[in-house]
Amino acid sequence: MKKKYLLVKKKAINSINKIYKIYKSSRYKGFIILLILLPLFLISGTAGRYMYVEIRDFYLLSKNFYFNSDKLDNPIARYQIDNWSAADDYPIIFNMNSYNNNEKYAKTDITYTVTYRCSTNLTCQISGNYGTIPASRHTDSFTVTITPQGTFHDGDEAWLEVTASATAPYTKTISGRFVLKVGKMGVFYEIVDKANQPYFDLNITNTLDYYTVRTAFDTYAVGDRIDISTYLSFTDDKRAKCASTVMDLAFNPNVVLLDMTNSNYLKADSTTTTTINTFNYINGLTFKIDALSSTMVRFYKVDATQNYTYPFENNSSIITVNYD
Repeated sequence: MKKKYLLVKKKAINSINKIYKIYKSSRYKGFIILLILLPLFLISGTAGRYMYVEIRDFYLLSKNFYFNSDKLDNPIARYQIDNWSAADDYPIIFNMNSYNNNEKYAKTDITYTVTYRCSTNLTCQISGNYGTIPASRHTDSFTVTITPQGTFHDGDEAWLEVTASATAPYTKTISGRFVLKVGKMGVFYEIVDKANQPYFDLNITNTLDYYTVRTAFDTYAVGDRIDISTYLSFTDDKRAKCASTVMDLAFNPNVVLLDMTNSNYLKADSTTTTTINTFNYINGLTFKIDALSSTMVRFYKVDATQNYTYPFENNSSIITVNYD
């Protein structure tokens, strides 16, 4: 099925390239676009749909109309968040822009509307149903905040669909679907990055409000839960035998390098190394996170042009994250 789709896509692209040559050499550009678009309504199947979208986008680009988002697209962008904690409100920020690249951008304001729908186990709120991408700035944003409803268990799912529709000076619709799957309750992590930035941050949040005994002591057995106030009353040696969450990170130092000034490295329970060209590089570390707390681990990119944002830009994390 995939090979068939790629073949159809290739044929569609070849057709669009031919159309583009005719378009560039003609004085009647608007007429040609209209002549091309109308027959597409009579074409059925994947080729017709694909050609319609591509040619329509081409027409809009010819008018310096750029309506883009970091999380929405046409056809619909799809994301799966595998480590959702389902513990607190979870805001998703949608960055809108009217750029094609650094030199091409819309020269007029673009107004748009936003709609959304979500699964019955969520309550969703939006910061605004209307927006404007001003020609002076070329950027805008809105936020959809999801709130879990009811009781979630490991493996449970929820979903959110968001659609942004440009209303002037032209119309275009882009959308995204987000599937949130519960990982370990109370633990969530994300990578915040952007292209041409030399580093990225791995942000980890632990909303668990208790500690677990990892090594037996006094009357406490392994696996016993300790509330925060009791934990704080312990001496340091007894606290060391408990943990709310233990994080285990693994990564490839050919791709990313750990910031060795980070506090989580300095207080790590353990680290692992690998040898590259006779030099030892850290490729993993294990550390504890306190209850009801957040922490950040910084990494430097070997290739700064890459964007390792997770989970929205990439469906898998460049850092392998396990927790217990």
